[in-house]
Amino acid sequence: MIKRLITLMLIFYGCTTLAETSANDESIKVGQQIFNTNCSNICHQTPAAKRLKPKQWRIVLNTMQIRMQSIGMPKLTQQQLNQVFDYLQSEK
Repeated sequence: MIKRLITLMLIFYGCTTLAETSANDESIKVGQQIFNTNCSNICHQTPAAKRLKPKQWRIVLNTMQIRMQSIGMPKLTQQQLNQVFDYLQSEK
């Protein structure tokens, strides 16, 4: 059931993308704080950002939204997602 839900959500979210942003230092810094608060301090370490392409990161971030909701965490806003994306892209 969960695999089916994740697959459907990947298909749905795979058709949408995070808004393109031009990363600035402030966005990267805020993105790092959001990542540390919502991701690395709870579930895992920072992944090697260079392992995925930008489109792949967007899919991963949307998938993590689903996982966060499944454990009762609130979804990130679109702006927060963009900031985390900027942070991950800056780690390359």
